[in-house]
Amino acid sequence: MERCEMARTRIPLDQQWVAEQKKTRMLASAVAELELDVRTVNGLEEAGVLYVSELIELTRAELDRIPNFGSKSVERIIQVLGEHGLALRSSWSSPAR
Repeated sequence: MERCEMARTRIPLDQQWVAEQKKTRMLASAVAELELDVRTVNGLEEAGVLYVSELIELTRAELDRIPNFGSKSVERIIQVLGEHGLALRSSWSSPAR
């Protein structure tokens, strides 16, 4: 898998803009690009969750209902999303769909 990195520049870039660009790229990427095991990725894809933007729209309870998903799979998803500054949708918030 090839990752596209931002070119280095001598012109100082707005760090907020750079962070937003990274987040936008991450949301558009496939769940298969996350550092998850094959079984977890397969489960997400079989449930119709193909992109990170779709994954963050789920709650923990919705992940728990995916067949063959255990608590370790859910915890790993939460951990990996957190490493990228993302999180699952809270069960208390209204869906943004």
